Amino acid sequence: MKYLFKIWVLFIFGLINTLSFGQKKDSTKMDVLMIYGDSYIFSVKEPNGWIGDVKIAEKYYSSILFYQNKKDIKKGGTIIQVYNFKKKDEQTENDLIYDIDSYKKDYQNLIEKDLLVTHKDYKCFSKLIFLKDNFYQYIVYINPGPEYKSGISVSMNISKRPATESELSAFNEIISSLVMLKG
Repeated sequence: MKYLFKIWVLFIFGLINTLSFGQKKDSTKMDVLMIYGDSYIFSVKEPNGWIGDVKIAEKYYSSILFYQNKKDIKKGGTIIQVYNFKKKDEQTENDLIYDIDSYKKDYQNLIEKDLLVTHKDYKCFSKLIFLKDNFYQYIVYINPGPEYKSGISVSMNISKRPATESELSAFNEIISSLVMLKG
């Protein structure tokens, strides 16, 4: 019964999105994507020039992966991972601290910088961690509130260089567009 209800809910959301945003006759893609799993549903906007891919995301332990072209994935280019995770409590900032501490164990020269990221409805906890000329990772943990049992993490990973303004813009657009529907 629960399974049929989930399918019905997803069908209705899909129908609403199609009617609201309307797939155009020229096959222009819709830019709002519905991402779901066994215990969560969220929507996210696909930035212009980026591809949101749920199939390849599994290989990266993500709910959805964004990239500009397939070469980026294979050659260490920019990728943005979005992952739904189960919250232990409402102290989501501790999850970010734990992850950074794990990186510090592997990379003694890791540099950590504050990163300002906001969402109009949800609390965000963020940092930039990197090894100069090696890797740059922009990390954000998002807590949609106590009514949800899960949160969302978003990370942008780039090899050898910091993000460009365009990449940061896409990253921020993804974060600000997130809407938790079930979780």
